[in-house]
Amino acid sequence: MMDLVQRTGSWWFKGFTGLDRFMRFSGFAGVVLVIFWSSAAPTPCAAQSVSMSERDALVKLRTDRGGRAEDVDALVRMANEAAAKGLPAAPLTNKIREGLAKGADAKRIETVLRQMTAQLETADRLIREVDPAAAGAGREASVTLMAEAIGGGVTEDEVREIRRVAQPSGKTPLTADSLASASKGLSFIKQAQLSATEGTTVMAEAVRQGYRSHEILDLGREVKRREADYRAGRASLRALRDAIARGDRPEQLFRESRPAPVERPAAARPEPAAVERPARPEIPQRPEPSARPDRPVTTRDR
Repeated sequence: MMDLVQRTGSWWFKGFTGLDRFMRFSGFAGVVLVIFWSSAAPTPCAAQSVSMSERDALVKLRTDRGGRAEDVDALVRMANEAAAKGLPAAPLTNKIREGLAKGADAKRIETVLRQMTAQLETADRLIREVDPAAAGAGREASVTLMAEAIGGGVTEDEVREIRRVAQPSGKTPLTADSLASASKGLSFIKQAQLSATEGTTVMAEAVRQGYRSHEILDLGREVKRREADYRAGRASLRALRDAIARGDRPEQLFRESRPAPVERPAAARPEPAAVERPARPEIPQRPEPSARPDRPVTTRDR
């Protein structure tokens, strides 16, 4: 690299002396170093696009139902364009497969893909606000889950509010996975048509108390399952938040609502049916031998 600078510099500085040579050298070396470090700096990798084997499987799925391969290529191109932006392509590919399996019109599938791509872009922006250096499969999973939450009705402001409440200053930084799980849990609460404000505090408190990602998701699902109780006033999100703040763990929160296990009697071995055996026939007694008559005394015996 320095040889290149020297060789090029001999031409660049020809005819200049003194201060002019020094000024030119400084500017030239700065340009070379900028170019060098720019080429050496790592660039963020794009997400994995649709593979050829996946594309062929999608085409077969379409053509077997009388469709055209060109329709599939247009849809795959949309997924690849999203992947080139660093967005996960897997949810888009799955949606293409689902639409083709149902025989949906290509235009209809295209509309859904555009909507999903917009949700993934929003999710990617929110995840990068929490963890700018996120990369790899973990980041794609968080972005996908966040996009599902946005598709379920959660807004950007609600996601940021969860982050603000769940991560007070000076505490452990909030992870992208936890924020995505809390946002998805809030989407379950909103689908149950319960208060989004109280639901936000429930999810944020669960994150503050160190609930794991799958526990946060289960919390939202359980509220959705019991939506009738919350609407009727038999349960409240405020009481749920207070229980979490007291330190109740997930397995303690809904203990009363879980049906008691049914005790089944031990399988008793049936008593064998009494079988009447026929009486054993009596053994016939042998008749006593008849007494032999005394022999008459004869003259020989004398």
